[in-house]
Amino acid sequence: MNTHSSGYYSIDKDYNILSYNDTAKQLYPNLQPGVKCYKALMGLDSPCPPCPVALGIQGPKTYLDPIRHIYETVDAVETVQPDGSRGHALVFSTVAEGESLSKSIPTGENSLRLLGAINLLASDYMSVYGVNRETGKISVYRSRFTDAFADIKDNADYKLSFNFLIQKYIHPDERSYVSRHLNYETLLERLSQEASFKIHFRVVTDTVHYYYLLIARNGNADDYRDFVIAVACEDNDVTARKIYENQLHSLLASITHAAGYFHLDLTDDKILKIGGTSALAYKIDADASIDHFIAETAVFIPVLKDRNDFINTFCRSSLMKSYEDGQVEVTRVSRCLYDDNITRLSKYVTRLLLNPSNNHLEAILYGEDVTRTQEAYETQVSIVQTLSSNYLNVYLINPREKTLSVIKQEDRDVPAPDKKHNNTYPYDLFLLDYIRQRVYPDDRTMLEESLELDNVMSVLSGQSEYKGNYRINDRDGIHYYQFRFIKNEDSGIIVLGFLNVDDVVESEIRHQKLLKEALDTAERANAEKSNFLSRMSHDMRTPLNGIIGLLEIDKKHENDIGFLKSNREKAFISASHLLSLINDVLDMSKIEEGGLVLNHEPFDLIRYEKETQMLIDMQAQKNGIDFTVHIAPEIYEHPFVYGSPLHLRRAMMNIYSNCIKYNRENGAIHTEIHALPSHDHKLVCRWTISDTGIGINKEYLEKIFEPFTQENMDARSVYHGTGLGMSIAKALFEQMGGTIEISSTPGIGSTFVITLPFEEAEETDISSEPESERNSIQGIKILLAEDNEINREVAQVLLEEEGAVVTAVSNGREAVKLFSRHPEGTFDVILMDIMMPLMDGYEATRQIRKLDRTDASSIPIIALTANAFAEDVRHALDCGMNAHLAKPLDVKKMIHTIACYCSRVCISHCKK
Repeated sequence: MNTHSSGYYSIDKDYNILSYNDTAKQLYPNLQPGVKCYKALMGLDSPCPPCPVALGIQGPKTYLDPIRHIYETVDAVETVQPDGSRGHALVFSTVAEGESLSKSIPTGENSLRLLGAINLLASDYMSVYGVNRETGKISVYRSRFTDAFADIKDNADYKLSFNFLIQKYIHPDERSYVSRHLNYETLLERLSQEASFKIHFRVVTDTVHYYYLLIARNGNADDYRDFVIAVACEDNDVTARKIYENQLHSLLASITHAAGYFHLDLTDDKILKIGGTSALAYKIDADASIDHFIAETAVFIPVLKDRNDFINTFCRSSLMKSYEDGQVEVTRVSRCLYDDNITRLSKYVTRLLLNPSNNHLEAILYGEDVTRTQEAYETQVSIVQTLSSNYLNVYLINPREKTLSVIKQEDRDVPAPDKKHNNTYPYDLFLLDYIRQRVYPDDRTMLEESLELDNVMSVLSGQSEYKGNYRINDRDGIHYYQFRFIKNEDSGIIVLGFLNVDDVVESEIRHQKLLKEALDTAERANAEKSNFLSRMSHDMRTPLNGIIGLLEIDKKHENDIGFLKSNREKAFISASHLLSLINDVLDMSKIEEGGLVLNHEPFDLIRYEKETQMLIDMQAQKNGIDFTVHIAPEIYEHPFVYGSPLHLRRAMMNIYSNCIKYNRENGAIHTEIHALPSHDHKLVCRWTISDTGIGINKEYLEKIFEPFTQENMDARSVYHGTGLGMSIAKALFEQMGGTIEISSTPGIGSTFVITLPFEEAEETDISSEPESERNSIQGIKILLAEDNEINREVAQVLLEEEGAVVTAVSNGREAVKLFSRHPEGTFDVILMDIMMPLMDGYEATRQIRKLDRTDASSIPIIALTANAFAEDVRHALDCGMNAHLAKPLDVKKMIHTIACYCSRVCISHCKK
């Protein structure tokens, strides 16, 4: 730090520190945002005694810092914070005590120096007098005394006044000493050699007080005309010692992270204390002289030049000379060897302070690893270099000087009249010129406000980056640009860059357009789904209403057997339709979630087609429709394939159902099945299904596969559709690796072309075991686990009417308990519901299979569940079940399955 230095910090109304500059931080290392200023500066618990804010003093105020023995001139200016609250900005200037007071006064007019010095000193000293060197006359500028020094009057003679003062008020033991030093000729002689000096003494009034006179000349030794005498009381030396101790404690507390720190007594040439995080610090000889200690420490600095500089800077004589020159802090940076034998960049700092208890000059020398700080700086440099490569214009901002330095300028010529020096320009003028010349008129006001320096600094006070977009005028039209400020918190460097962002903005515009289209699509889909739910509510209530109505009618015709039989058939038809609706919704839900699992099993394509043809033919005949199928010879040559016949039939049934549903009276459906050329052991089949139905309009044909849609919303009342059949068919075909195409002519009919690939299988892959002829369950002992009381009762009645012996329980835990407590052979088969309280069917099955008894692993367990998807079947088999029956139960299938699994001959076949 130079002999004379300026600092700045700001506080809020509660004395909390808001900001500060580097000089302030060097002088007061404990400065931190949010800390009380008096705590950080002096280590006090209340405002400093000379605080201009607390005292309400306006204008500069000068006082002597008792710790560092330097003069400090402080000016406090009231400020308004962004939130409207009041605060203060404090600017201070320091000067070493031994230097001329005139140099600490910020004015260039010699004629005003004396008056300025007196005015500044008057705020801190009990009395201030000016003495004319030629006449010896006194000018009283301030006097707070009511006893001692009160007799000194304006325009009085110096010799008479001070002789009287000495005899009346100076302690008898010190009168001779004070008389000798205040002798007018002696005083002038000393001022010719020294710019200022002090005289300490005691004053006796009612009690004894300690005072000192500060005597300073105004000007050079050979031409000064006046000198100043300022009187100060030293009764507060205890406060000075407390401030010293607090500052010392705060300094040591703030450097506990340092690799090593050392408290030195420069006056007595000894080490007072050693500390730090590095083991190397404690290897230093604590009894060594300071110069020997410095030499020992320098050994860890590998570069000879840095080592010598360290020794020369921190040796005892250099530190004492630095303090005499007004420096309170000395800093050096070099590489140093650490405990792990790795050299790192280190910063060495010595803080100099005077101990008021013994007037000894002391020093705190510490070293800290600043490698990361250096890396952060290098990162910042890298950012600047990166900006320079990517941005058209790049500038370095100096907020204190309010200037802008050009690092890179590509898209315009810099106006020469604005230049200060070395590519540096006034910030406001430079950017205002840029805005007027280049920026699109509608964006100029916005950009001026955004780039206003106070606004930029306000934004960067809470974040490290600030950016925004604007438009510029160019010869080829309007372009989009972005400004970007980057601030490095460690170094304080602020960089501004201008970048062309046409591509980014155009991409954003496209993105917004896509988002809007996606939103429109989602809104349409939601509307369609809402309409579908409304329709499904109608469609599901319609058969349900029929079922409930038929049951109500049956109550009034309990004795009419024929009438009841007719109603049961009608109720069964309505229930079957309701089940179809529910299956469609569940299938579509699975498909949309991507959770539909296809089987991969061998089957006979010819046999499959004959079975499907039989089902479709029955429906077609009921509607008076002629149904024909032609299978090409090449299919017969190799009909065995791998696939998911269950899902294939479901998809095909949806297509055929539409052909039947929307066909005309006495219409026809014809199917052609061919094999397409293929390789890699693949069989690619093409189904061409043509009908003579009502046809499909071109507009609806484009969205026929969208879920929840129907060409004519009234069609569901006539044809009983959900609007999901075609969506499900297409999804299933695509999941099988195939395609579906549709062509249609309204009033003539439609043609569906389905193409599907199959992996070829061998006939031996397909089970040929004969199906059991036994469908009787007479005498079979069944354990039934079903939590729903009605379902349990229905199943039990149906099974007992077929001659079975049924034991029923309401959950899986009871099933395990009952099975385990009865001897082997008690039960022949277990019918297990899946979703049950206490223990579900899966866990109950696993528990039974683990039992230590012979029939635990062999007894057939058949799932009875509403979970009817392929993955549900697979889950049931994986947990140890033998078969899976979906609710609502098909009674014939249930009886056949039980009979099959209770017959050893057909177990393998029934598993298929």
